[in-house]
Amino acid sequence: MNDTPYLSVQNLTISFTNSKNNTICNVSFSIKCGETLALVGENGSGKTLIAASLTRLRSNVFISGEIILDRQSILNLSAHELIAIRRHKVSYIFQEPGNSLNPSLTIGYQLLEIVEGVDKKTRILEMLRKVGFTNPKKIFHAYLHELSGGMQQRVMIAMALINGPKLLVADEPTTALDAVLQKQILDLIKNLQSELNFAILLITHDFSILQQIADRVCVLHGGEIVERGMPDDIIFRPRHRHTRLLSEAILAFPVSSLD
Repeated sequence: MNDTPYLSVQNLTISFTNSKNNTICNVSFSIKCGETLALVGENGSGKTLIAASLTRLRSNVFISGEIILDRQSILNLSAHELIAIRRHKVSYIFQEPGNSLNPSLTIGYQLLEIVEGVDKKTRILEMLRKVGFTNPKKIFHAYLHELSGGMQQRVMIAMALINGPKLLVADEPTTALDAVLQKQILDLIKNLQSELNFAILLITHDFSILQQIADRVCVLHGGEIVERGMPDDIIFRPRHRHTRLLSEAILAFPVSSLD
């Protein structure tokens, strides 16, 4: 693993244009290629806002601090340059595939619209194989309603990785799935990361998946990072009272504290 962070966020502060208060305050973290950082917190803690701000997807916010992606300052880029970043360097996977996939178009048609380079169909079929489809041609010609929830999420992973990004932002990618499918999808993402060597920023509220996928964890509360650590330490030896509450919610028994 290269020691140089692919993504470095320093003192990130975000406020909405119609508010005088900061929603995100002085958040800092970094991720290397091949590494997974989980940004965990309850709903409304600011996780998704941070994820969207990494490529300036939100237009109604003020952003200060520093976001360095592949040695480029995101905050200094033009709109045209940001489009290139989103196409080549950063991809997103969201919780609900139905919000990102068009139900009136085939999966193959939608993949053809975003894939770049030559031999597009060949590359698409190969990527569909990589995400676990044994009959990629059938998936290529399928529509959204013909696929199960787990299959739809695999398609979203294929779409996210088809152009070779080095940062994957996974925003609650398994929340809508049952426990068995959740494990399969997380294992798939980790296996693809091992093969393709991309960084992952995992956005989640679910402590139960941290050991399976995360290398490091940042706990977000009230727009600030209140604790950092390895998954086992965050789950079983939390230092901050908010982290302890989140951990106890999934463990169903009191955990140790270093307060």
